[in-house]
Amino acid sequence: MTRLAPLSPAGPESDRSAGDSPADSRPAASRWHARWVVPSALALGYVLNVLFRLSLVTKQDFPTVSPDESMYLVMARILAGRPTTEIAGDQVIPAGYSLLISPALRLTEDPVLGYHLILGINALISCLVLPMAYWGLRRLNVSQRVSYIAAALVTLIPPVVFYTQFAMADTPLPVLVLAWLIGLHGLFSEGTKKRRIRFALLAAFAAGYCLLSHDRGGVIIALTGLVLLVALVLKWAPRIATASALALLAVMFVLKQFMTTWMISQIDGAAPSQVGNAVFETLENTRLLRRTIMRMIGHLWYFMTSTWGLGALALVVCVCAVLSSRFTLANRVVAFLMVALLGGIALAAAAGLPGDNRLDTIVYARYLSLLVPVYLLVAVATLYHVRGRKKIVALGVASIGVTSALTAALLHMASQQWSVSYFALWGLPDAIFLSSLAGQDWESFHAAHTTAVALAVFAVLMLLRLLGGNRRAALATGVVGVALAVFGVCATVSVTDHVTKVYATERVNDGTGFIEKAGIRPGDRLVMDDDVRWEIRTTTSYLVLDGRVWTRFLNKDDSPPADANVAVLALKDKKADATESWRNAPAGWHVDRDVREHEYVIWRRG
Repeated sequence: MTRLAPLSPAGPESDRSAGDSPADSRPAASRWHARWVVPSALALGYVLNVLFRLSLVTKQDFPTVSPDESMYLVMARILAGRPTTEIAGDQVIPAGYSLLISPALRLTEDPVLGYHLILGINALISCLVLPMAYWGLRRLNVSQRVSYIAAALVTLIPPVVFYTQFAMADTPLPVLVLAWLIGLHGLFSEGTKKRRIRFALLAAFAAGYCLLSHDRGGVIIALTGLVLLVALVLKWAPRIATASALALLAVMFVLKQFMTTWMISQIDGAAPSQVGNAVFETLENTRLLRRTIMRMIGHLWYFMTSTWGLGALALVVCVCAVLSSRFTLANRVVAFLMVALLGGIALAAAAGLPGDNRLDTIVYARYLSLLVPVYLLVAVATLYHVRGRKKIVALGVASIGVTSALTAALLHMASQQWSVSYFALWGLPDAIFLSSLAGQDWESFHAAHTTAVALAVFAVLMLLRLLGGNRRAALATGVVGVALAVFGVCATVSVTDHVTKVYATERVNDGTGFIEKAGIRPGDRLVMDDDVRWEIRTTTSYLVLDGRVWTRFLNKDDSPPADANVAVLALKDKKADATESWRNAPAGWHVDRDVREHEYVIWRRG
C-alpha cells in the first residue's frame, strides 16, 4: 500500500530525494552539485524577476490606492527627514515598511522620481521570495531542480507581484512569512545548538518585523509567542534558543510601540490605528456574528481560488500533518501555524473591515495574500513526495471539496449582498482574471465562474502529476511548476493591464495631473477644504514632498493655517464665479487658478 511519506528537512549531504528516479537524476544532479550553479541560478532568476516587475510599472508615477499608499508615504517622508504633513484619517499605522522605502525620499525632492525609486525598492524586496522559497523547499527535502522551478513560480504569481506595484506593506510580508516559518522549522529540527539559535532569531525577527509592517503581524507575533512558550515548557528545542527568540520578540514589540509613539509626535493630531480595537469590538457584538462569518468564508474562498485550488491542497495536508504523529515535530508545528494564521487573519480581517458596502470587503484578496507563496510551496512539496494514484486522487478530491464547500457557503450567505454592494476592481484582481477566462468582462464579479475556472486549472495540474506516476514524480512535479509559472506570468500581465494601468490612467487628475493643473510649486504649503475630492487630498500629501498639506473646513469658518500659502477649494457649481468657492476668504487671499473642468479653485496668499 502506498502512502504520503512524512516530509523531513533536507540535509546538506542529500541532494536527491525520493521523487527522483536514478535514471533521471544522476546526470542533472551532478551539474546541480557544482557549488556555483545554484547561487548563480538564484542570482540570475532574482535579476530577471526584478526586471520583470519594473517593466510592469514603467508608467506608475504617483500613488493611486487611497488612503493606504499615502499613509505609508507620509511616514516614509518623515522618516527620510522631509517636512511633516497630514496623514489620512489622522491615524498612524505600523511604520516598518515606510522605514524600508524611506531611503528613496532622501535621494530626491522630485515626488515622481521618488515614487519610481520606491517601486524599485519594492521589486528588490519582493524578489527575495525566490531564494526564500527555494530554501523552504529544500528544507522539505524537495530536489534542487524542482525547488528552483517552484520558487520561480511563486515569485511570478499575481498575489505576490500585484501589491509590489503600489507603495504598500504587502510587498515585504510574503518574504517575512517565509523567513518566519523557515526559522521556526529550523528551530524545531535536529541540529547543533548554535544553528538552532540562529534559526530561532530569524523566526523572531521576521515575526517582529511583520508586526512593524502591518496589523496582521499582531496575529503572527501572538502565534509565535504561544508556540515558543509551549516549546519552552515541553523542551521542544534548546531552551537557550527558545528563550533568545522570546527575548527578541519582546524587543521587536517594544520597538514597534516606540516607532508608533515617535511617529505620532511628528504628525499634528495623529493617533494610533484603531484596527485592533475594531476587531475586538466586532467580535464581541453578537449582532454582527453572521456578517463576520460570511466575510471569513469569503476571504477563505478567495484564497483557495486565487491559489487555483493548490491552497486547498496545502490546507488539507497541513491539517493531516497536525493530526498525525508520522510527521516530524518541525513539520507539525509549521503546519499548525499555517492553518492557525490562515484562520486567524481571515477572522481578524472579517471583523476589522468596516461596513462600507464594498463587495470586496466580503471577498477580499489582500489580507491573506502574504500566505499564498508558502501554501503553494507546501502544495508542490506534497505533489513531489506523494506516492500512489489513489492518494493523489484522494488529495485532489478533498481539495476540490474544500473549495466547493466554501463556494456553496459563500453563495448561500452573501448572494443577497451582491446587489447592494458596489464593485471595486482593485480588491478582486485574481477573481476577475479567472472569471474573464470563462468569458466574463472585467467590470463584474462572478463567484461561481471564478471557482469553476480555478478548479479547472487545478484539475489540469493534478492530471499532469498523475501522468508522472511514481517513477516520474519529480519530472511531473517540475512540469506542474513550469505550467503554473507560465500561467502565473500570463495572469500577472493581464491583471497589470486591466487593473494597475487602468487605475493609474483614471487617477491622473488626482495625482500628477492635479499638481500640474493647480500650478503647485516647490515648497508650497497647501490648505485644502474638506469638500475637495478625498483622493486629491490624500495623494497630494505625498506629492507636495518638500512642502506640506492641511485639511480644514474653510467654508465653515475654519481659518487657514498661518504657514499656508495655497488654498484649494471645491467649486460645486460650474456656472458660479470662482470667488464663490470661498465666500469668506480672509484678506490677502486671491484666486490664482480656476480649474473649472475638475471642479476646484486655487487660491494664493499675497
